[in-house]
Amino acid sequence: MIQLIESLGAAGSRNSTSGDVSGMAMGRHDSRDVALLLVSMGLNSLPWGFTLVVLPIYLSDVGFSAQVIGAVTSVSSVANTIGLIPFAIAADRYGRRRFVLAGFLSSTVAYLLFALSRDLNSLLLASALGGVGLAGGLSSAVWTPAWTALLADKSHERRTGAFAWSQAVWALALSAGSAMAVIPFLLRAKLDLPFGTSYEYAFLLLAGFAVISGVVLLPVRESPPKRSEGASFRCWFRLGSRSQIVKFSVTIGMVGFASGLAVQLLSLWFNKMYGASDTVLGPWFGAAEATSLLVVPFISKLTGRFGSPKSVLLTQGLSSVLLAAMLVAPTYQFAASLYIARTFFVNMAWPIQQSYLMGTVTPEERASASAITYMVWGIGSSIGPVLAGYTLSGTGFISISVPPLLGGAIYLGSAVGFYLFFRNIAAPEERGVIGRGRFGVPRPRLG
Repeated sequence: MIQLIESLGAAGSRNSTSGDVSGMAMGRHDSRDVALLLVSMGLNSLPWGFTLVVLPIYLSDVGFSAQVIGAVTSVSSVANTIGLIPFAIAADRYGRRRFVLAGFLSSTVAYLLFALSRDLNSLLLASALGGVGLAGGLSSAVWTPAWTALLADKSHERRTGAFAWSQAVWALALSAGSAMAVIPFLLRAKLDLPFGTSYEYAFLLLAGFAVISGVVLLPVRESPPKRSEGASFRCWFRLGSRSQIVKFSVTIGMVGFASGLAVQLLSLWFNKMYGASDTVLGPWFGAAEATSLLVVPFISKLTGRFGSPKSVLLTQGLSSVLLAAMLVAPTYQFAASLYIARTFFVNMAWPIQQSYLMGTVTPEERASASAITYMVWGIGSSIGPVLAGYTLSGTGFISISVPPLLGGAIYLGSAVGFYLFFRNIAAPEERGVIGRGRFGVPRPRLG
């Protein structure tokens, strides 16, 4: 994996005329730490794939309405949003590794709660702590900004390759977790376990993955943190990269809302649209996320040729059309095939946007920038499932059509906005640049 990260980063560097802004290369220990960061993140994210597929249908099977299921999912996003900024400030000030470790291990409590209780209050608490599907909960708020900044710090000029691999590892973890949706069925079939017990055992397994992820992270090294203006509440709105962060937050907030509306309860949408169970859907969702491995070699080449803004417009734009097209699919297999194609393009767009943000803000403000943008994503993501739950609780084609149609339209609007905001600002490693813009960011060659 280390060699692949370095080769991908080198490909991006050969397409650049500006070089790395930091002027630093990855050392041996940095390469090892990048690999450990990716593996530990993958292990911690694997339960997300399981809950994304299983939890909405499981809660429906045990008697909760679609509106309640949407509320449980939204609580996860709300908790994530509340925690992002204070934990990011603390990570910038006190060091990032310790917060990544704390966030990884804290999700264990959530999965134990899911295993031990079906009481609504316990489910809401578990959702708030450990997250449901893509939302992440409070534990994700603790580790995500620190992990993103730490990966950028460690990868230096190989940043785009590292973020491409981070998307691949994350998506493959979701793929494996989605495929694990069959575990409760196998436990019932092979061990003759009761319905509820089969899910309890599965959630206990998820808790084990969270613990292992923390153990894998332990050898990662970190330099003492630099104090910066970004590492305090008082100076939060005087960040040097404020303009970039505000614009990025607008587009990523739209992505969060579209994700909450169209993706967070997608397994429930399949269940109501086609009668498909979590056992049937698991392999399809797993295959969708597995496409991330296919896109990795193309990301640096795509951004090197078109630049990040146009690359996001192309990939996320195509994914939006495919998402909306799922509504007219005659069978769940056809709709799931469209979802696989849609996820292929999303898995290209997301790491491009992450890497672009990390490349166009100052290094000392990376965790803060990540926190602000993820917070805005979380606000949108917390609203989307509520609307999705409300529409899915209705009957008729109009109710079932809102999540994919409206979600696809908002995804497309976000892609267009990203292009319009940033089409004249290139990330440091992208080719075809002349001069330097604000904050030392190169501007692309125009005309």
